[in-house]
Amino acid sequence: MVIVRLEGRAPGFRVVGRDLHHLCLLIAHRNRTGQTTPGPCGEKILQFLAVRNPSKCPLAATSRWTWAISSSGRLACFGAAVDHGVPQNMVSPVSCISAGLAHTCVLTQSGELSCYGDNTVGQCNIPANVGRVVAVAAGFYHTAAVKACGELICFGAPSSCNVPPGLGPVTAVAAGQQHTCVVTTNGQLACFGGNSRGQCEVPPNLGNVVAVAAGLSHTCAVQADGSLVCFGQNEHGQCDVPANLGPVTAVAAGFAHTCALKASGELVCFGRSDSGQCSVPAGLDAVVAVAAGPHHTCAMTSHGYVVCFGDNRFGQCNVPAEFRLYA
Repeated sequence: MVIVRLEGRAPGFRVVGRDLHHLCLLIAHRNRTGQTTPGPCGEKILQFLAVRNPSKCPLAATSRWTWAISSSGRLACFGAAVDHGVPQNMVSPVSCISAGLAHTCVLTQSGELSCYGDNTVGQCNIPANVGRVVAVAAGFYHTAAVKACGELICFGAPSSCNVPPGLGPVTAVAAGQQHTCVVTTNGQLACFGGNSRGQCEVPPNLGNVVAVAAGLSHTCAVQADGSLVCFGQNEHGQCDVPANLGPVTAVAAGFAHTCALKASGELVCFGRSDSGQCSVPAGLDAVVAVAAGPHHTCAMTSHGYVVCFGDNRFGQCNVPAEFRLYA
């Protein structure tokens, strides 16, 4: 059951419960069909429920490739014409894909986890008997995954996988260059690993968190009221959240840029844009998912199209105009 309580101190809603999956589906359906939802649910609550189903991540972006997952669970890849190691004709339908520096992890709809590519430090060595997995994040040289029971497992570079003792069950995970961040079942954000730029220094007054993204050396979290908070390296303004941003439903972090998906479906990017990775195309349709690579950004629109912009040296932004993730 979901409990949403109206705050007495200021306007807005605060999520108390954790089982928001059915409301996430309602948001996705509303955005995809372009319909509005009347009444308090549509007008008040939905815009603040900034939670995505963590096992549904249809886009991934890395330095050479862009990945997209269709509604039928088929993989599509755009970018360098070299062997990336991931079988695109997988037998089992795929629900999530996450790309690190040179390795990629795939989660099937049944919860089976597979990793491919560079395995120099064991970032593809999935522990035996891991069971069903519900979320995965690939960092530079490590992989973090959430088991169905909420337990976090981490493998690869040891410095990035020092899971705090007594962490407890988690609901979401993000992996950066050398750090890992998770959202616990009670909405608390915890980060560990490399902290040279303060990317693991969670603000003490941070409220309940529903989504998190980890960049090269910065972290961004979406709070239960939809507000976005970023911390860590800010050399290029990747942590300078626009003052008038408003509530957001998702966030993605690249090397030095951040992209936030507003409740209205508008995509806003800020930070380093030397390759145009923050230059959101004018007139872009409502966006329902976003992924940030090192120097490029990809968005899935409510009509199923994938639009990428920024660095395109390897063709990672060359998505055919007719390509759609669903009809």
